[in-house]
Amino acid sequence: MAYVRRFVSGIRSQLYDAIGSVAAREYLPSERRDDDLFFVEFPKSGVTWLTFLVANTNVLLNGDRRKITFFNINDFVPDIQLAHHMRTSGLPLPGYRCFKSHSPYTRYYRKVCYLVRDPRHVMVSYWAFLTGLGWWKGTLEQLVTHPHHGIAGWVDHVSGWLHGVDAAAAFTLIRYEDLLADTPAELKRLYALLGMPVTDELLATAVSNSGIDMMRSLEAELAASHPALKGYEFVRRKSPGGTREPLPHSVSELIVRKAGDLMKRLGYSTDGVGNADASNGPR
Repeated sequence: MAYVRRFVSGIRSQLYDAIGSVAAREYLPSERRDDDLFFVEFPKSGVTWLTFLVANTNVLLNGDRRKITFFNINDFVPDIQLAHHMRTSGLPLPGYRCFKSHSPYTRYYRKVCYLVRDPRHVMVSYWAFLTGLGWWKGTLEQLVTHPHHGIAGWVDHVSGWLHGVDAAAAFTLIRYEDLLADTPAELKRLYALLGMPVTDELLATAVSNSGIDMMRSLEAELAASHPALKGYEFVRRKSPGGTREPLPHSVSELIVRKAGDLMKRLGYSTDGVGNADASNGPR
């Protein structure tokens, strides 16, 4: 009888693993490796900037003279949904693959850097992103109340990772606002966790090569000859008046009502519209 129970338990475990793998396939490389590093976010939390910082740091660590651009960034830290069959980045360091991902919590990621950002700024940036691509025709408030793209989706995504990740997984949380406030320090902390000491001089160069003005210039270079990107800005600029779209008080209240407890846990004030400076950095 004990043998039968163990056999049934083993079958259930294999079935659960197979179902989970199929559900997560969109966010998994074709050949999974436990040492793959994933930079994960809810959309528009700043992961593109973080991947530029990491890619620029890695090429400097390797003495590689290549320039990181929007054209080649996926050669170094690709979006997992676009690069299921990636083998290596061609760099000796860090010695394993690095991916950008928007995946909800999955137990198949064993090494994760999770980037979180004040959801009030996320919602405004996400709305501008989707509207700019023509993928969203509604108002900001309509996006915020959407069950998947809105604040409920943000809460589910962030909570899933904070509550789901197990103690055996390598996991670190980075707040976008901290990365923006002291980029070299946060980048140095990340590389210390990865076991790779980096000099202040190298980090300063990597940060400079990933600055917002540099990224805007690189984006403009790509968009100039890309028919689908004409007139579109991924790295957003300020409006002609010098400020971004204001977040209506009613929308801010809606976000805080849904996400207030989680925001407080992450160190975000639930008064006002959050740290204004955090709306002006790279995405």
